[in-house]
Amino acid sequence: MKYNLTIIISHYNPNLKKNPLNKTIDTIIEQNYNQNIEIIIADDGSLYSKNILENYSEKKNIPDDDRLIYISKNEKLEAFLDKQNIKSNLITKWVYLPKTVPCMSKAKVLNYSMKYAESNNLFFLDDDNYLISENTIIDLLNLFKSYDFIIGQIKDSNGRLRSYSSNRVQGTTIGIKKYILENIGGFGEWTEKYSCGIDSDFWIKIFNYYKENTDLKACYTNKIKTFD
Repeated sequence: MKYNLTIIISHYNPNLKKNPLNKTIDTIIEQNYNQNIEIIIADDGSLYSKNILENYSEKKNIPDDDRLIYISKNEKLEAFLDKQNIKSNLITKWVYLPKTVPCMSKAKVLNYSMKYAESNNLFFLDDDNYLISENTIIDLLNLFKSYDFIIGQIKDSNGRLRSYSSNRVQGTTIGIKKYILENIGGFGEWTEKYSCGIDSDFWIKIFNYYKENTDLKACYTNKIKTFD
């Protein structure tokens, strides 16, 4: 694989003025690391991204769907990022699904983004979950040497760190080996019909996978923290 780590950021920004993605990317750039990583943006139809439709690198048909997935990369991606004043040479692909249907297509966009990931180690963030742990990248890659599934800790708007005993289902700040995510069938695209349930679907799949593969190693760690 080309990279040591692929960070996939789920993104949807209906507000043209304020983009939470910028801060999340900045906190990745500011990390103290010397590693070969990439960022893929999984965009579920943000309005400001629509010009990707006229200036994309490639597009993919979606089975049993009239829509197309658009992928921006290389020079066209650089031009798009420059126009949007998003400064990061870590972003290698921008995967975009136009919101022509009024629903949440997060799972579908994430699954296509996973296919384009050029690392066996995947780390998932939402665009408003920025890093607050100082050595996230180094710690994450060290943990991937021993674990297949890594759940980071989230701090809420009241400054409280979510404990393991909270039993909360989370869909962000998660590291997982790519082959495991492929083996469980990725994220549940059926959730598109209801615009909810993607996190629960993912955890149920992981639980069922573990029942058949008890050698899977997982951890919940405070070395990886984000603010929600």
